Amino acid sequence: MDFRQLEYFRAVVEAGSVSQAAKNLNMTQPPVSHAIAKLELELGVRLLERTAKGVHPTQAGLHLVSRGERLIADRNRVVETLKLMGEGAVGDLRVGVEPMVINEIIADVLAEFLEQAPSARVSLADVTPDVIVQKIRSGELDMGCVPFGPAQFAGFVADICDWYPIMDIGIKLAVPRYRAQESHPDGKGWGRWILPSRIHAFSGMPDAAEEALADDESFEVLEVSTPQTAFAFVAAGLGVAPNGHELTIYM
Repeated sequence: MDFRQLEYFRAVVEAGSVSQAAKNLNMTQPPVSHAIAKLELELGVRLLERTAKGVHPTQAGLHLVSRGERLIADRNRVVETLKLMGEGAVGDLRVGVEPMVINEIIADVLAEFLEQAPSARVSLADVTPDVIVQKIRSGELDMGCVPFGPAQFAGFVADICDWYPIMDIGIKLAVPRYRAQESHPDGKGWGRWILPSRIHAFSGMPDAAEEALADDESFEVLEVSTPQTAFAFVAAGLGVAPNGHELTIYM
């Protein structure tokens, strides 16, 4: 039994005759009659009572009409769902997002995406860029957003990922409230900088800060796990920390 046979059988029951069903289907009568006869043979039961006034479904035929409607409806839903999945409108989307990216854009982007594709299911992994790359490589994530430009990717990252620019984030500096009036145009003289730990696969803020402040005698580094951790330390007066990034976020 296939869906074509079910659709022909439904058309015959709705029309009350094989000839009228064939016309409704824009077909000739023999293929429709052959499909119904083959269906009855496969199922081993008579589905239609043939009379001078047309055809009527038997008890078995009525059961098949009911079940067949559901099967055809389910088939149509599956076909439509697969089409929507191909268009990215339904299904699961697993995204790895570096914490800085969450603060800047991800909430607005996801809200817009889900408005356009309300049936999609989105899951977020709030992890560091190296973990994002590892999970993309293993198939655990579909995509990732990291605040690094392609020149900062280790070679293997560019080899295994396609990347696209999303936006630029301007760099700011978070400082303790009691130091808010200080001015250090060249970035020197702030003393301790609170920076996220180095990541092997990326050349990031720790590298840029150390290069820019190499001749600043007051410069020292306190490493933290994420940029968000740094803000609590800044509020406690333990140093200053960059907020945002000069580079483009890449996906």
